[in-house]
Amino acid sequence: MAYAFSRHIFGPLLRRRIASAEGLGTIPKSGPALFVANHVGLQDPILLMTAVILATGGRKVHAITKWKIFETWPLHPWLETIPLAADPQQTLHLAQQYLEAGELVLIYPEAKVNPLPTIAKVKTGAARLALQTKVPVFPVGLQRTTPPAQTEREHFQDMFFGKVRIAIGSAINLQEFHNRTIDRPLLDTVMRAIMTPVATLASKTYVG
Repeated sequence: MAYAFSRHIFGPLLRRRIASAEGLGTIPKSGPALFVANHVGLQDPILLMTAVILATGGRKVHAITKWKIFETWPLHPWLETIPLAADPQQTLHLAQQYLEAGELVLIYPEAKVNPLPTIAKVKTGAARLALQTKVPVFPVGLQRTTPPAQTEREHFQDMFFGKVRIAIGSAINLQEFHNRTIDRPLLDTVMRAIMTPVATLASKTYVG
């Protein structure tokens, strides 16, 4: 009941803040998938999750985010989140459980808003989840269509008023990396395979 209410109320409102959305047809209507995106503003999770929900007829997306506002009503029934734990392994374990249960998970390897034209150092959690679960991994490129936030207040306003362009690419073939010993060199290689198309879709360059 709560989810249906939120979907019909928030869906049309939030959709107006999506300047454009490409590649929505690649999203699976069932089964697990990991979305890996760049981060351009606090509006990212809200708008990307909305695009996926509307494109799939209601599939929820579990986003890894530190913003507790997503855990409150009325946003919570609409936007499912995986809170960042003190131990990052706990967060990844919960995300892995969702993927193994056939759910959709969204992760931002940059772990912070990046207004620069390059994507440099990123966290390796997305690679670890991809290797451990072997689920389809979809690169997502985000671009702002509203001015970059300069102050803390503007960053907060982004959550409610910021707009983005969304581009979702085809699933990345990572089979050559499966069944290998997971170590730092492998994680870095897999992140490069993931973040390069993410950067391309976002009109950025990956230099990590």
